Amino acid sequence: MNNKGFTLIELIATILVLALVMSIASYSIINVIKNAKQKNYDLLIEHIKEASETFFQECKYSNNSGINCNSIGNGFEITLGELVTYGYLKGNDSDNNNSLINPLNNNNINNCQISIVYNDGHLSISNNGSSDYCPDNYDN
Repeated sequence: MNNKGFTLIELIATILVLALVMSIASYSIINVIKNAKQKNYDLLIEHIKEASETFFQECKYSNNSGINCNSIGNGFEITLGELVTYGYLKGNDSDNNNSLINPLNNNNINNCQISIVYNDGHLSISNNGSSDYCPDNYDN
């Protein structure tokens, strides 16, 4: 007899090896994507902190022409969308860069309101509880 071809056992073994390789690869790819989103989020928080500090300084010490400075005690309140509108922060949406998108959950965070307060020689930024999807930790 001239047997040319694979047996059922050989085919099943090959499929199992390929499935194992695919599961390891997909796990690695998912982790890479997750880490990239976290790094992008951390970078966004850093940009928000820098923009908030600049906004605070201009509201506190300049004539702030064209800027709406909502004063609260030792600081100011502003939405993240206003920071984009006033040019302190660049939007990160893929269409027109006028919106801020949270990279972790892809929600628009323009309406997130923050407080920028100066206490004991330290500028602190906090979420005003505007929404569950707004960033809430600016002290990374």
